Amino acid sequence: MGNHYQRGSSKWISFFSVLLLGTMMVLMGCTVRHVPLPKKPNSRHEIPLFSYEKDPFQAQVQRLKEENTYWIEKVTFSSSMAPYWVTAYHYVQKEGENPPTIIILPILGGDYFFSKNCARYLARRGFSCLRFERTANPLEVGKGLIHTEMVLRHAIIDIRRVIDWLDQRGEVDLNRIGVAGISMGAIVAALALEVEPRINSAAILLGGADIATILTNSKENMVVRFREAVMQTNGIGLEQFYREATQNLVPVDPLSYASGVDPKCILMINARFDKVIPSPCPEKLWNTLGRPLWIRIPTGHDSSALFLWYIRYRILRHFRKALIEGGQR
Repeated sequence: MGNHYQRGSSKWISFFSVLLLGTMMVLMGCTVRHVPLPKKPNSRHEIPLFSYEKDPFQAQVQRLKEENTYWIEKVTFSSSMAPYWVTAYHYVQKEGENPPTIIILPILGGDYFFSKNCARYLARRGFSCLRFERTANPLEVGKGLIHTEMVLRHAIIDIRRVIDWLDQRGEVDLNRIGVAGISMGAIVAALALEVEPRINSAAILLGGADIATILTNSKENMVVRFREAVMQTNGIGLEQFYREATQNLVPVDPLSYASGVDPKCILMINARFDKVIPSPCPEKLWNTLGRPLWIRIPTGHDSSALFLWYIRYRILRHFRKALIEGGQR
């Protein structure tokens, strides 16, 4: 009887959630901007800052779970940033030869709800996924801005190394690799897209560019604690913090690298009322990436979870068109 009540309640909750979201969309609407600049020449080349020794890649692989059309394996390997280790979960399709692969990058803190949900959603629809967990905290209180730069730089190197590993295993089509990231993961995803030529499509969710501005103005608790700790340790004010953040983080900022990727292969989704990623920063990234399809949903940063169903649908639609149907919208 309790189960019956829970099922009934769940149905009503789902009904009212859909009704509420539908009303929000009618009243406020999702803003879509799609005025791409002409395709840039594919000028992506090796950037020394993100170079690495291509030593034999050794990873520990453990098969964890089997679903109807795919299985999940845990992949662990030493990070290029010693002494950290990288943990990722590989969603491997049982059928089909080298289906498109999506690298999924996580938020700064908290659980992995969105990453897991997105990986399962895409895997059930024929994509292989490699879902990263966090390696090192780029905003660790007490370690400062140099540590932030180092973590972001090595995150890109580790993504490049894991693509090498997939290629060695013969489990990736190097012409069909995408990356999806949310919040901090979106910043890393944008940078990876610009730096790594084998990544040719991206879904950049709740992210932006100009990391110094983000760290200076964000209302996110983890960012605020980090900012205040740096200012207190160094005896500086907010303006000096911004200058030092700019100086240290320009080398790992998406603004620093002109992407050679066609804007049609990029999807951006942001929240209209986001206080975590300041409003100028998504637009700066949008312009840097050649003005791709940009959707703004009527929520704040965290409340964007209300639109998870819509975000997943747009991600799926985007990667199908970019990696399977030849990039035609």
